[in-house]
Amino acid sequence: MHAAATVLALAALLLVGASAQQRPAPLDPNSEEASMLGYGDREKTCVEWTDGCMTCSRAENGDPLCPNIGIACQPKAISCSKKSEPAK
Repeated sequence: MHAAATVLALAALLLVGASAQQRPAPLDPNSEEASMLGYGDREKTCVEWTDGCMTCSRAENGDPLCPNIGIACQPKAISCSKKSEPAK
């Protein structure tokens, strides 16, 4: 009886551990992607920016649109490649 309880307890622990591993990790604020997203938040007049690997642009609602980065790219310093036109 004690062995059955031990087996059930171990199975429960394995299930809890497996479900915790399936959750996506939160975005690290120090990661390159977070920096690219943060650049768009800081530079409101910039509508397109790049790090040489990824190019982000600003959607009509103001949210940044950043595609996935290529696997063999070495990012450089982030710079604005297109500013918004001044209102007339």
